[in-house]
Amino acid sequence: MTLSLNKFLFSISFALDLAESEIKCTSSKHSKRVAYICLKMAEILGLSAKEKFDLCSYSLLHDNGLIESFCNFTSEYKSNRSQDYFELINFAEHCVIGENNTKEFPFLTKQENVILYHHENFDGSGLFGKKADEIPLFAQLISFADTLDTNFDLLKISFDKKELILNYVIENENILFSKKIVETFKILSESFLFWGDLEYFDEVNPLEKILPNFSIEVSLEKFLSITKIFSKIIDGKSKFTAKHSVDLEEKSLKLVEYFNLDEETKLKIQIASNLHDIGKLGTPNAILDKEGSLTNQELFEIKKHAYLTHSILSKLENFNDITKWASAHHEKLDGSGYPFGLTSNELGLEERIVSCLDFYQALVEDRPYRNSMSHNDAISILRKNLSDYKIDIDIVNAIDIVFND
Repeated sequence: MTLSLNKFLFSISFALDLAESEIKCTSSKHSKRVAYICLKMAEILGLSAKEKFDLCSYSLLHDNGLIESFCNFTSEYKSNRSQDYFELINFAEHCVIGENNTKEFPFLTKQENVILYHHENFDGSGLFGKKADEIPLFAQLISFADTLDTNFDLLKISFDKKELILNYVIENENILFSKKIVETFKILSESFLFWGDLEYFDEVNPLEKILPNFSIEVSLEKFLSITKIFSKIIDGKSKFTAKHSVDLEEKSLKLVEYFNLDEETKLKIQIASNLHDIGKLGTPNAILDKEGSLTNQELFEIKKHAYLTHSILSKLENFNDITKWASAHHEKLDGSGYPFGLTSNELGLEERIVSCLDFYQALVEDRPYRNSMSHNDAISILRKNLSDYKIDIDIVNAIDIVFND
């Protein structure tokens, strides 16, 4: 199976941007602007096409650890304010989490500790005290671009601002940045195209235009291992879903084996289970972690996640089945589900397996408004939905048999 790494990368980065925009004190598409600055620097430095692709990948993924780290913060401090997070948390935590999360990503070249050290300063005053050549070049570039986008509004560029940024970079030579980084940026800063692309970033979408195209042949088994990266990131969004996608994938394997489905379908359902809630990266933590009943507006907001899952996964080629099955996990047989309002004749066995299992898994997990239910209590609620013709009786019976320990 051919996987376009570009389309995969940009679909995942869209999901991460949804989550990170809630946390970071920067405007949206921060990671994409970081990646663009890094790639423009890489052109001057003469990096290879594969190195550029990996640099872009690391740039887009550099803050993925913020999601779980922010969840840890909200649990400990009972606050959803991003300002409090940056004042109180051990900021190095997100670097460690992010580095561990991406170990299975299909990078094209061998790099080490890029995400771990992306907040190091050249003089050793960063989070881990690394300095000079102890900091990988990719990490130096990401730190440089991250610093620019965090400290300056790059959505509105004037001559004075351009000069202000350039002077800031020069003043921080051998402090924040190496001489090599500073000299490279001096060259880049002479490009009017560079500044124009930053100011009109949303309109011209310059990153996708300059990133080299790469596709790889990947087995479903390998892609399953890749999706585990993102199920960890998704589950890290809230302490109440800390193992939801992982557990759903494990249960889906047992259920498809019960139904004796073929190997390809089995793997696709596992992948769909890993990615079904990727749209929840766009749901505010204040809603996911709310202890009381949700308002109509909050219910409307949380329902967007299934639509976002479809929007994110539909960008991938050759994954139509996975996209359909993952996106349909809140559809009901009577057409009352969302986001598409599909009915029984539009929902195959695969969609029904993912949706019924997701329902069951949510019931046997803790939620902010209730404790986890026993297997028997969860099955009772599933059977109640049978009478309303919302879910499939054969799958409910199978869940009862397979998971009645």
